[in-house]
Amino acid sequence: MHQSTSAVAAHYVPIKSTTNSSKKRNTRSITLLPPTLINTINKKTQKKFVLEFSIHLASSRFARELKNVFPQVEYIEKCLVVPTFLKCAHDLVGIGAVIENEKDEKLEDFVGWGKEICQKLRDRGYWADLTDPCSGYPIFSERGPSIYPDVQGAVELLKYDLHNAGCCHILLHPKWGSKVYPGTLFTTASDLELKQVISETFVSESES
Repeated sequence: MHQSTSAVAAHYVPIKSTTNSSKKRNTRSITLLPPTLINTINKKTQKKFVLEFSIHLASSRFARELKNVFPQVEYIEKCLVVPTFLKCAHDLVGIGAVIENEKDEKLEDFVGWGKEICQKLRDRGYWADLTDPCSGYPIFSERGPSIYPDVQGAVELLKYDLHNAGCCHILLHPKWGSKVYPGTLFTTASDLELKQVISETFVSESES
C-alpha cells in the first residue's frame, strides 16, 4: 500500500520550524546545495527519469528528531538530509490504475537510485540510508519509534508550499506542482563526497 505521495503520514514526530535563538550549533538547517536537476536511469528497467535533489545540514532540533527515526546512528548531528523529487506525468494525488502504476514505477526508480547512492557511501565507510516513501521507515537501518515524513521534511528544508486538502497535506513543487514523487536520503558523509557519488549516477540525454 502506498501512502499518498503528498499526504503526511499519520504517526510521526512533526518537524516544525523554530524562530527561537539558541547558543547551540545549527539552530537552523543549512542548505549546502540548492535544488538541482539531474537525468539518471533505473538500471533494472533501463528507463531514464528526471530527479531533483538538494543537500542540507540538519539543524540541532531536526537532528534530534532524526534520532527517533535512526536511533542507532552516532553523530546524527552531522547528518546531511537529501530531499528528492521525481518528476511525474500525472498528478499523484489522484486515484486510478494509471496513477497507481506510476507510483509503483517512481517508487522503484527512487529506491533503486537511493540504494545505489547509499551503498557507495557505505562502501566508503560512511553511514547512509534512505526511508521508504510508502512507510517512512529506514531501508537499511534499524527502525526507531518514529517515521520520517518526506513532505513535512521538504517543507521544513525547502520552504515549498503546502496545501491543506481535508485530511491530506499536498506539497506543491515550484515547477511541477503536485506531479512529483518525494523521497529522502540521509548520510554522515561530507557534502563533497555525497556530490561525487551522486554525480556518478548522471546520464546524458543521449545515453540509453
